[in-house]
Amino acid sequence: MSDKDNIVINLKDLPKVGVCYGKFLPPHRGHLYTILEAATNVQKLYVVVSDNSNKIDKLCKEDGIDVIPVALRLQWLAQQFQDMDHIKVVVLDENNMGDDENSWNVWADRLKDVVKEHIDVFYCRDLDDSRRIKHCFKNTKVNLVDRNDTIFNVNSSEIRKSPFKYWDYILGPARPYFTKKVLITGTESSGKTTLTKSLAKIFNTSWSEEEGRYYAEKFLGGDENYFTDEDFIRMTHLQVEQDYDAMRNANKICFFDTDATATQYYSRLYMGHENKIVESYINPDKYDLVLLLKPDVEWVADGQRLNGNQEKRERLYLNLKQMYVERGFKNIIEISGDYNTRLNTAILKSMELIR
Repeated sequence: MSDKDNIVINLKDLPKVGVCYGKFLPPHRGHLYTILEAATNVQKLYVVVSDNSNKIDKLCKEDGIDVIPVALRLQWLAQQFQDMDHIKVVVLDENNMGDDENSWNVWADRLKDVVKEHIDVFYCRDLDDSRRIKHCFKNTKVNLVDRNDTIFNVNSSEIRKSPFKYWDYILGPARPYFTKKVLITGTESSGKTTLTKSLAKIFNTSWSEEEGRYYAEKFLGGDENYFTDEDFIRMTHLQVEQDYDAMRNANKICFFDTDATATQYYSRLYMGHENKIVESYINPDKYDLVLLLKPDVEWVADGQRLNGNQEKRERLYLNLKQMYVERGFKNIIEISGDYNTRLNTAILKSMELIR
């Protein structure tokens, strides 16, 4: 073994401050590689996220997706590197600034205001970014990392256009943004819980269970006569947390066994009135598809269900349907028939979302 092989690299010998700059629209494994490549070569790394509303709006519109705000991109990267103390995620305001060489010095001044330390080295994937940096920071080293996407053959534009084709490249914290959301809803004993679980298993993904299903058993001694308005508020809050956890683990599509509209429906049923706080949680834009199950399968008593009369079942179903319509829910598909028919209809409709 030569003396060269015995050399121990001292962290203090590494450049002190590095910067990795980009739009991260969305962040993907190519970005991750660039950031980690940089992080292993400097003592401290700033990940600088570009905030240029006009440019971001234009790119998202061109690729047919909703605008991804800078706050979300910051969150995604902060979550990704939350356990790496020497990586700091910051935002650079590039609004109201030109895009020609005359504006580059303004860009550099703003960057210096964000990174209030001497920058020893830049890391980037984009050749245009490299030119701008070299123009503004003449004595600072610039490293282009995987510029030709040879290690991770993907770029953000391709992901924006076809997120499910490039799903494995999207960083975990960003995946919920692209995940398709399917609500399965209906009145008692319509088979929605079994259908929700079945769909999740078929699509190898997560689902959000109905918190209210076992609420009385867990908190009211099993007696639904003890419900109060506060219980429905608590149910709704617990459901939001359940939905959040399901989304974090979803694989392209996520299924939901209930929503705040259904909770409001049960508030009407048990309390005789709507709950203002529960109403504030209702979001008709949350779901890409709503599967509304008709009450035309056999009533199954499970010890918690109270409304088995068929005439009443149909009347309550119409009430629930009207609640969704009045609140502006779109893409509502009514599903009827036996359990097999329901399952296959739901599979086909869900598949259409992620093709």
